[in-house]
Amino acid sequence: MIYSLIVLGSLFFNPAMAQDKQSEFCSSRTTEAYHSPKCDWGWVVHDPHRVEDVKIPHKPTYHTYSRWVFDGQTYILAYRDIDRSPSDMAADVYLAAVNGYKLVGSVQHLGEIVTDVSDARLTGGVLPDLVFREDCGELKCVIVAHLSDKTAEKVFRYGATEVEITTQPKPMVVARSNLSNVVEEFAWDLKSNKFIKTREYAWHKTQ
Repeated sequence: MIYSLIVLGSLFFNPAMAQDKQSEFCSSRTTEAYHSPKCDWGWVVHDPHRVEDVKIPHKPTYHTYSRWVFDGQTYILAYRDIDRSPSDMAADVYLAAVNGYKLVGSVQHLGEIVTDVSDARLTGGVLPDLVFREDCGELKCVIVAHLSDKTAEKVFRYGATEVEITTQPKPMVVARSNLSNVVEEFAWDLKSNKFIKTREYAWHKTQ
């Protein structure tokens, strides 16, 4: 009986057929295929909270979703291409409610590949900020989006050879540029409500 079930199951699951379907999906060159981690494209969103069970109607169509929960509130990041170009993306931010999803903001121009998304407390808000990392040419770029229960707004973007988010001695963005041999530190300023450069110094000591 068990042997019969195994044989029957093997008839329904054909690895070659599954591979053909995946190949057909990837070669379709649809928006979903371009951004699917199953396909060998450069335009992929590496969001650790990526989900497949969310669909929000929009034109152009969203190709990637992720779900983030802060203080009991659920936020959906819905990624789309700008001007039908997979090399330039935006992430619309929705707040989940009982009657659906409420758009609270958009993070524009994320580049062609999002290498990581994380949360950090950089602006002193009630909720953590969202930090998007992307490759921008030969540099590493960081985008910080301030999040609240009503809005989501991009408040900082910077590119350098290395970009680090640190909380010691205080929350800040540390950018290291190899070409100019400079380290720049940026921190949130409560008076101006924006990131300002708080320190600059040489990265490597010159002989």
